[in-house]
This record gives sequence, structure tokens and C-alpha cells, in this order.
Amino acid sequence: MLPAGTRNGTLAMPRKESDKFDVMKWWLRSRDGIDDVQDRDISRSCSSKDGYRTEAEARAHAAMNGMSGVLFTYRCTYCDQWHLTRRKT
Repeated sequence: MLPAGTRNGTLAMPRKESDKFDVMKWWLRSRDGIDDVQDRDISRSCSSKDGYRTEAEARAHAAMNGMSGVLFTYRCTYCDQWHLTRRKT
């Protein structure tokens, strides 16, 4: 039997353009165990921030808002997108 959210052993993606794929909901559905520490980390470092497809896009967003040199980029281990942070990376 295949795990929920899979099709032919691969991860199920939305069938229609109107079906938005929520990475965080998928991740929470597909994980094996529940880890409160990891849940808090996801909330702090991912779900409460805007995600960008590329590092250049994230840097451009910071620059457009006058935050170059104040905000830094990092690749998120949870959603595989780029986020901005005040911590130097």
C-alpha cells in the first residue's frame, strides 16, 4: 500500500493549476513522526517567511526594500526555497 499523498510510488502533485501545492502541508502530511522541536523550527524559519525561487530573487527583494547589507539569504532545508534573515550567513 502506498503512503497517503503518493501516486505510483511518487509524490502526488496538484492535478489542476487551480490546486495550489502547499509545501508545508505536504511535509507535515508525509513525515513519519511528530517532533515538537522541529515543528517550532519550521514555524520560526520557514512558514512565517516569504519564500523565493532563487537566491538572486531573494537578494533583489531585499535590495528593492532598501535592506541590502541588513538582510541575508539562506536556503531553507524544509521547503527548498530561499528566505531572508538578519543573521549573517
